[in-house]
Amino acid sequence: MNKATKSILSLAVGSAAVAYANSQIFSKAETLTNELGGDGKFWRGPHGDIFHTCQGKGSDVVLVHGIYPGASTYEWRRNFDALSEHYKVYAIDLLGFGLSDKPGANLTSGMQIETLRAFLEQVVGRSAAVVACGESASYAIQIGSDSPKLIKILVLSGPIHYGPRPQPEHNMSPLALPLVLTTAWNVSTSLAGLRYYLMNSVYFDPSHVDDDMVQYYSTATHQYGSQYVFPSLLAGRLRHDASEALRTMSQTSVHAIYGRESRLVPLSTAEQFRSLLPTAEITIFDRCGALPQDEQAQPFNRLVLNVLASDGSFETSRPRKTPPSIEAKQQPQEQDND
Repeated sequence: MNKATKSILSLAVGSAAVAYANSQIFSKAETLTNELGGDGKFWRGPHGDIFHTCQGKGSDVVLVHGIYPGASTYEWRRNFDALSEHYKVYAIDLLGFGLSDKPGANLTSGMQIETLRAFLEQVVGRSAAVVACGESASYAIQIGSDSPKLIKILVLSGPIHYGPRPQPEHNMSPLALPLVLTTAWNVSTSLAGLRYYLMNSVYFDPSHVDDDMVQYYSTATHQYGSQYVFPSLLAGRLRHDASEALRTMSQTSVHAIYGRESRLVPLSTAEQFRSLLPTAEITIFDRCGALPQDEQAQPFNRLVLNVLASDGSFETSRPRKTPPSIEAKQQPQEQDND
């Protein structure tokens, strides 16, 4: 047997071993659960079955998680009950995430926008408030601009990405290297990899990252098919340029919330947001990273309730009164959480 043949056989054996190890990781993953409670259901969307849960009475509020490995309705676990005491609150797993269908590696922002728009039309069925995080804020902005009757109020947690999508440095299709990509996904979403990412990139205060959180994200990233979101993330296909849509927003209430210490969404993004929509209200939470709704959950909930209560036509399940106020400064507003 010559050296070339031996090399080929060694490569084949090594690849088979890696592929088997990858398959074992997914086969041993626990079943993902709905941590929010409420009335969990599946709805047949335009590109697959979409999980959502609902709780409360009154006008409709839709919570839309961000776009990142392991994202799901879990992101809203500290907000769902508090908001549903006053309103009818939906939390949705976007396509490719959480308990929703994982359609493959060709997931795009257009598919997400189409799915979210159809959800608002067919499931919610009336003008709603949308609370969206990160990249999903761009989806909500686009829908709000195109279909203003669907979204009455927008509350955006760390909205990002205004401008053209950057082109990948290489033209190689991610689909050409499924074994490499799956292996890279499993390494980056290992317990150690997730813990490092959450503690050093997502949260300002690393004490928020406990074993239960890391385990849930690990379970979410190792549901079969979850790895197919990786090529779309790498290629930037889930990004959406909402700059023009933001300029043409007609909603009477658009509020953006940023964490002062966020490493993923720097404060310069808030200034860019204001330049595109000068009428928007902006609040900045101190001692807070990329997920204000989790790291500063109580002031976040109070702020959302204040925003919703400020619209006299937005019906609450409780006797109308202004929720506990929060002190804030304008241009942009500053939130003191000490």
